[in-house]
Amino acid sequence: MKRSAEELIEEISDFLVIYLKSGKVELNSFIKKTDLQISQLEQLLQIHFLLKEEVILFVKELPMLIRRFKTSTTVRQDTYHGYIKGQINWPKTINSRLTRNAKDSTIFSVNEKNREYAVKENLVLLEVIQTLYMILFKNIDSDYYKKYTWFQEWNELKHTVHHMLTKNIYLSRVQTEQKKVTDRMILDTLKHRNPLYRKAASILQQYRKVLAGEIDQKEVQQLLRETFVFPQEEDVLFELYWVVQLIEHNTNNAQLQIMDGRNNLVANWNDEKYIYKVFHDSTGSNQIKFNVFTNEVSLHEHPFINRKLNSMSKAEKLAKDLFSQCIDTSIYWSGRPDIIVEIYEKDTNVLKNVVIGEVKHTTRLEYAVTGLRELVDYVTFIKDRNSNYMDQNDEIKVRGMLFTDRVNMNQPNNKRLNLIEYTDQVVHISL
Repeated sequence: MKRSAEELIEEISDFLVIYLKSGKVELNSFIKKTDLQISQLEQLLQIHFLLKEEVILFVKELPMLIRRFKTSTTVRQDTYHGYIKGQINWPKTINSRLTRNAKDSTIFSVNEKNREYAVKENLVLLEVIQTLYMILFKNIDSDYYKKYTWFQEWNELKHTVHHMLTKNIYLSRVQTEQKKVTDRMILDTLKHRNPLYRKAASILQQYRKVLAGEIDQKEVQQLLRETFVFPQEEDVLFELYWVVQLIEHNTNNAQLQIMDGRNNLVANWNDEKYIYKVFHDSTGSNQIKFNVFTNEVSLHEHPFINRKLNSMSKAEKLAKDLFSQCIDTSIYWSGRPDIIVEIYEKDTNVLKNVVIGEVKHTTRLEYAVTGLRELVDYVTFIKDRNSNYMDQNDEIKVRGMLFTDRVNMNQPNNKRLNLIEYTDQVVHISL
């Protein structure tokens, strides 16, 4: 029986906080610790902060709430000669004339009303909007994340934030008199009757707590728990489960990287001799290649190869004629393994070992065999950076690992299988 998504998540949810690819945002009650070594932790927390319901709802309501913008009126007394600006204060006017020139009837003292925009409530509001603007337009690549379902709402909401900061006349006046927002100002604004300011103060207070110099672990846990990105497919969960097992079996000091679909580096660490880099759903670094080009195979005369190349050319022509679309026929074979571990010599930074993992979330023997076939292809066709097949390079060792669920194999079930041996370590994975 295959392990369920709930079982997998419960085991590895602490590691999955770095997952930011296709998925859905839900509450995760399994997160118990956040003391993992996470690269770009601040950026990760900022993204999760954006996903809070309270933050999303605030920005959605902002165009309506901003109509209740508060200003403060102050009265300043001044004396003018020859013209009047403001309401005449006659007692002060008489005193001014007596003091200066009793016969000069053009002297007036007035009460001049000034509207003040930089009151503490507006300063709190401005800092919230500036914070959201910095996250969306400076700190993270929101144009990249827009393809993911969990970021869809921000595709529109970020324009609201941009408009408020750059076009709103009231906030522009606050910016000209901007002062530092203290924690005391935030606490006072939390009690405000106007929901515009009350909500802004709540958001700013939470943000400051999460990104304080000494990060409050409880606040971080709560944030990641409330905004957990679940992988869309259960098979992806199973792949990540084995990635985590691989890391935990080899080190306690892995530096975790955000998984957002770029280079898909999950973690890296080092020991006295080697540097280790673990990739998920990736072709690895620029030190290795998983492709065979058509111009390579075209050099060899064989009826099947000739027919295959002709078929590719025909498909390319038909796609162009019928659909005005191009097909890339330059690549004859390509691969993208589920897991890659690259191992470098620490002193020279030279690649010494590559471990390729293929994952099949199955208990069916036939599907496991399919994974085995794919794995052997990866091990056979992997090339180095110079496009030479690695099995012809005695300086680099390549090994394969097949990860499945509970599949019946030709060995006792109570044994642990030694799948791969590299450097001075042996990775044991129980199937």
